[in-house]
Amino acid sequence: MLDNLGSLRQQYGLAKSANEVVLVIEAYKALRDRAPYPPSHVVGHLCGNFAFVLFDKSTSTLFVASVSPFSSLLRPRVA
Repeated sequence: MLDNLGSLRQQYGLAKSANEVVLVIEAYKALRDRAPYPPSHVVGHLCGNFAFVLFDKSTSTLFVASVSPFSSLLRPRVA
């Protein structure tokens, strides 16, 4: 669950009804399309406990990120 979902919705211009799934997909697409950002930049602004797997069909990229409730260390991975 993201603690800063409201501010992230505003940052990415999403509707108030947009959930965490929509936000992660839209954030990934926005940052992917602007420039080749490192994985840590994509998830660096997400606050809270989360884990997700995202497959980008256009680039055949698998993006996996998680944060433990016991640590604030993000562990993004791209394959």
